[in-house]
Amino acid sequence: MAGVILLTAMAIGGISLWIKRRRVRQEFEDASKNDEAQNY
Repeated sequence: MAGVILLTAMAIGGISLWIKRRRVRQEFEDASKNDEAQNY
């Protein structure tokens, strides 16, 4: 039973971390695109 709880907690933590990293990367890419647009 403890293994199921641990597995679920690890899955939730991993997914939330992945979503956070993806959001940060998208914001960074958007910022760099905006910088490129301003440079031209």
